[in-house]
Amino acid sequence: MAIAKAPALQHCQSLETRCECGQLIAKVCGEGLELKCKRCKRIVVIPFSSIEGWGTGTT
Repeated sequence: MAIAKAPALQHCQSLETRCECGQLIAKVCGEGLELKCKRCKRIVVIPFSSIEGWGTGTT
């Protein structure tokens, strides 16, 4: 019996941020900040351009 795999999502090089318990919080990838919904498991990418202050160089 063959196991069918779901179509692969577009993966990118990413930096993961995890809680102390090991739970994945977010990933920073080429397109933006990637978050996974805890309820429906959808992956949402928030583009860097829509994040206020991202990349402005101010501290």
